[in-house]
Parts: sequence; structure tokens; C-alpha cells
Amino acid sequence: MKLYTNGKIYVEREQFATAMLVDEDYIKVVGNHELVEAYQHQSEVIDLKGKTVVPGMNDSHLHFLMTAEYLDMLKITDVTSMKALIERSKEYIEDKGLTEKDFLYTEGWNQNYFTDIQKIPDRTDLDKISTTVPIAMVRVDRHIMSLNSKAIERLKLTKDSVSQNGGEVQKDAQGEPTGVLTEGAMDLVRPFLPEASVETRKLQLKKAMKLANSLGLTSMHTNDAKDETIEETLSLYRELEEEQALTVRFYQQIWFNDATYIQPFFDKGYMFGQGSFYNKIGPIKYFSDGTLGARTAAMRESYSDDPENLGIETKSQKQLNEEVKIAVDHGFQVIIHGIGDKGVERILDAYDEALKGKPNDLRLGVNHMQITGRDLVDRVIDRGYLTYVQPIFLNDDIPIVLSRIGKERAETSYAFGTLARAGVHQSFSSDAPIVSFDPWENIYSAVTRKRLDGTPEEGFLPEEAVDIYTAIDAYTYESAYASFEEGIKGRIKPGQLADFIVIDQDIFTCDPMKIKDTQVLATIVGGKEVYKKENSNEENRS
Repeated sequence: MKLYTNGKIYVEREQFATAMLVDEDYIKVVGNHELVEAYQHQSEVIDLKGKTVVPGMNDSHLHFLMTAEYLDMLKITDVTSMKALIERSKEYIEDKGLTEKDFLYTEGWNQNYFTDIQKIPDRTDLDKISTTVPIAMVRVDRHIMSLNSKAIERLKLTKDSVSQNGGEVQKDAQGEPTGVLTEGAMDLVRPFLPEASVETRKLQLKKAMKLANSLGLTSMHTNDAKDETIEETLSLYRELEEEQALTVRFYQQIWFNDATYIQPFFDKGYMFGQGSFYNKIGPIKYFSDGTLGARTAAMRESYSDDPENLGIETKSQKQLNEEVKIAVDHGFQVIIHGIGDKGVERILDAYDEALKGKPNDLRLGVNHMQITGRDLVDRVIDRGYLTYVQPIFLNDDIPIVLSRIGKERAETSYAFGTLARAGVHQSFSSDAPIVSFDPWENIYSAVTRKRLDGTPEEGFLPEEAVDIYTAIDAYTYESAYASFEEGIKGRIKPGQLADFIVIDQDIFTCDPMKIKDTQVLATIVGGKEVYKKENSNEENRS
């Protein structure tokens, strides 16, 4: 047994302990001085030296395999001009010696940050990088893809090309593909991308898990298994579990863009909740719309800066209703991407139709829940639907939200504080690789309602901020609730899994502006230390 002493151990709102006893995978006892007296002679004693301890962070929605692959890609998230995007890509092609037999694929551009020309890159822009190497570059939100002419040729896109899974193959005035694909149309590229080997992907996942552990992440709801790749993706995690190589606990969100893959998934015998504490089948994941940054989020009224545009509804209401029903009829939880108010409304309509007044026992939830009128917030509260939100998105959205949707709609959006105060089960997530899965930046954003540079000074809709207790709970207890695991993780209490982290500052009392700078000193999963900060002297074993 291990006895952790002399710490500030977060139990629940405004309740702390100084010591806890860990017996193999589980927390056995949590207490204070009397616990030390009772167990110090029969345990390995670890002195926390006054450091703060909180449950391990649990990201309730991200794409972990994509993030792992992304770490090896050409980095373009920080480019601030079209010119820089072109020059960096040309250098990469030269350094790697890429030829027409290769395919340069990367993710992360954001035209809103371009200082020279704020436009979505198309074939004319990417042809300045290369006309011989096929190139596909995905926007930071993963809802728009840009291609050069060689990629268009490789994909055999023509005037007649259309997407079968929603979205659009955009055309110019002559009807030719511009090189811009939106939403489900991006799936046209997948068959042409080079496939990494199983071993390469496993190594990428291991590398990403190390990074995640260093940031305090011990659990994740990962959305990687999709359509035709479900089995091969799930097998990666199964093999890593069999090799005892998982240092993060995974809850698999199963992603369907193409409805033809839904019934075969059930026919293979997959069941909700199937698996172990380290790797478990979770909810079915659908999409309702796109994103604000790409102006593809489905809106009830047109975009303020694009009066003819209502965004993109990726499915008809009838289709969404049918797909939700088939998942619910098979006993599966459902999570659906909804950013625009129309997109969110259609999700709620589909859920109401599936449940027909019954309680939300399957914990159906809305992912993102960004642009929301008060009527939509009230429906979520009244029906007990879960929300999965990403406060860190404010970093990208604050500069554009007023121009995109106007003051009136903005004032009822990103309503995380209202939802939390109403008792909605609201978990925090990053949606990585769209942004970093660093939880401390996310918590900072939720508490301050500011961008990472500290602006705006007063915060964006500061009344929608949450306090530090709510933010920590949203990253721990609420994420566990979203996976039906609140009985065994998300708190530091007897009987819970020993998943916790030691951090370098007291986030409950520090200046909120410093939250994003929090450093993890140690990460423990199942009672085992999976990360320790180099040169950290926070522990004194005896």
C-alpha cells in the first residue's frame, strides 16, 4: 500500500484532505492526520510536501489517434499568412524529398489568422507550393479541406463529382473543382492517403499518451473509430491493452458519417459498455452541422457577415431521427456534434423523438453546444441532455463571433455558466487535434472567459464563466458521468480508481490568469506512476 501524506487533496467542492491510502488500483481511505497514524508503519509513505492533488483529467471528446498522427505532420497551426503557409510547405517538400508518388497531408491552417489575405486556400494557392506533389490541407476545425491541382487529378475530381456523405465539392464559375471540400466531402480523399503500418500507429499512440500523461490526462473519450475503419482502429487499442501499454483509459466514441456502416457495426456484436476500465465501447457519434470558423455551422438565421449563408446541415431531420433511433433501440448512448443554433435544434428534435418523453437514461448528449438561443438552453435543462463543451474554443472564436452572428445571438452563446448553474451534466473536452489537449488552457478559458493572450480584459460574456471547482469537476466527475463511470472515477474517494495528479500550484487559490501555466509533477493511473516531471522533488519516499 502507498500512503500519500502532507498534501492538499481535493475531495469535492471546498472539501480537502491531507492524506490518502492507495491499495493497488484503488483508493482505500482518504483522511487527515489520523490516517497517517493508522497506516504509516505498514505502507510506503510518500510526502506530497504541501502540493495540490486532484483527480486525473478526463477529456470527454477528442480524436486521439488523429492527434497522435498529427504530432508527426507538417506543423501549420501557427502560420499567420498565406505566404508563410506556402513557404513552409515548400521547404517541407524539399526537406522530405517528396515526389508525385507521395501525398502531402496535414492539418491546422486557420484563415482567420492570415495577415495578408483572409481566404480559404484553394488549388490556385496550393499550386504555388507544388504542381507535382499531391497536397491536402485541412482547416484547424477539420470541416474544410484544401487541395492542389495534383491532388484533384489524383482523386479524379471533375465537374460531376459530388459527396455521398454530405458536404460539398466546391466548383468555380466554369464548374471545375476549386480544390475546396467541406464536411463529408473530405471523405473522398481518405482512400488516397498513404496508410501507416499498425506498428507505426501504435508507436504514435504511445508517444501521444506520454504527452497526455505529462499534462495530467488519465482518461479520454476518443472519437477515432469511423465507418469503414472501425474494426482496424479499435484493434489498435485492443492490442495496446493486451500489451499492457495503455497509460490512459479510453472510452470509444464510434463515429458514423455514412449510415450504411451502422447496422453492420451492430451485426458484429458490439455492445454499449463492452470492454474494460482501460478500453471500453462508448456512444454512437453523429454530426448535425459544421463549424463557426468555416461558416458551415447550421444557423436558424443567416450569418451576419454572409447574408446568403445558413451553414450546412449534414443530414436531413428525417435521417438524423432515424439514425438516433437505431442507436437508442440498440441500447447505445449517442453524442452529436452541434455548433450552430439550427444544428443544435435538430439534435434536440431527434432526441425528443427517440425518447418520446422517457427519461434520458442513456445520457444522450450534445457536443459543442456553442451558438444557442435561450430556448435551446432551456430544452437541454428540461430534458436532462448532457453537454460536452470546449471553453478553449473561445480563444479562436472571440475575435470572430460578433462578426459571424451579431451581438444578439452572441449574448446567448457559449452559455457554459448558465448550463452549469442549472445542474446540466456538462463535461469539458478539447476536440484535439483541433486545439491542444492541454486541460489547463481549457480550464483557464472556462474560468476567465479570455483568450490565451489575456484578452478581452473583462472576458467574453463574463457572466458565463464558471468557478474553479465547477471547472475541475467538469474535467473529472462530469466526464466520468458521461461514460457511466462516476461510481469508480472522477473523485478522490474510497472505492474509486487511483487515478490522480500532483500539480505545482494551488489552482483553487491562485490568480485565475495563472491557471493555464499549471505544471503536472506526477500522474498516477491505477495506483502506478506513469509520469513524473524531470528534476521534480515533490515526493519524499520513506
